Amino acid sequence: MFDAAVVAGIAAFLQGESPPDDADVYTTLTRQGVEPWLAERLLVFLPVAFGRVLLGAVTASADFVDGEVTRPLAGDPVFQAATARAATANRDEVRRIGLRSSEVTAVNEALNAGSAAADLELLPLTLPQPLPPMGTGDGGVPSVREAFAGLLREHGFAVDGSRVGALEFDAQVFPHPPGRQLMVQVDFVVRHPALAKDRVVESFAGVGETWQDALGQTVRKFGRGSLHPILAVLLDRSAGADQVEWDRLSHPGGAFDVCLGPLLGLYSAAPPAPIGPLLDALLAALGGVPLSRAVHSLRVFTMHQDRTPMTAEVLLDNQPWAAGQAIVAAARYEGPPGLVGSRLFALLAPAA
Repeated sequence: MFDAAVVAGIAAFLQGESPPDDADVYTTLTRQGVEPWLAERLLVFLPVAFGRVLLGAVTASADFVDGEVTRPLAGDPVFQAATARAATANRDEVRRIGLRSSEVTAVNEALNAGSAAADLELLPLTLPQPLPPMGTGDGGVPSVREAFAGLLREHGFAVDGSRVGALEFDAQVFPHPPGRQLMVQVDFVVRHPALAKDRVVESFAGVGETWQDALGQTVRKFGRGSLHPILAVLLDRSAGADQVEWDRLSHPGGAFDVCLGPLLGLYSAAPPAPIGPLLDALLAALGGVPLSRAVHSLRVFTMHQDRTPMTAEVLLDNQPWAAGQAIVAAARYEGPPGLVGSRLFALLAPAA
């Protein structure tokens, strides 16, 4: 549940050119909508988890002292999430966060005094102040992984961990550098044996004053634009039938059924320009691309400023498709003025 919360905590610790103090980290988190009980735990447990990456052969205690009570660290789900993320941390994250740990400080002092790391055994971590009671829910930072699972359940699928049958799913959060508003990117990841590549990654950006706002925006975009083709092609063709359209691609290697999600308009309240003729041109061009008899993904993203093209991105199986991008860049734009974007996602399934 706290995978995204840990990302929020890491971002708060990494803000600024020099390490922020604890008060600044706490203020950043609570300003971004993190509930105080969760902000306190991130402030305490992230340095411990990341610091233990640096401890090497030192034996660390499995417990911590919370006020007058000794508790198992593994019993706190925020610490569990912090430990899981610390296992994949990069050097800058470990240094900026892990070196704040009192355990790391104590070990360094013992090593400098001549002790050997293998001989050191740490006592349970004693917190300077007791933690507030654990709150309910996500603490203001919704897990996008859980949100993905929730979307699957809402469509009637039985979720087993991170799987629905042969389909495996995940979602990963990547915060942008601090600015006037919080900005995040979420990669919604799907793996399935029927895919031509090992996975499909659908990335969406979210902007808001809080983590709940920004992350919720990405989930809504994914749910509107990409989810239903994934369900229809990889799980059940009848799933989300009112949210997809089907087309047919004639191809030298065999025909494909093209499952199209809704065209998403971005950056403007005005509806995006019709994409029908452009889509026809892209499908015609795919006839000249070698395609295996597996499921292929196609994503089209455009951005115009006052009818001037700014971005033309076409991904085929998660990789830039130069011929497709040239078609989109050269297409006549008939949408409204101002900053306007559009996004279309489709899956190509071998026709029976």
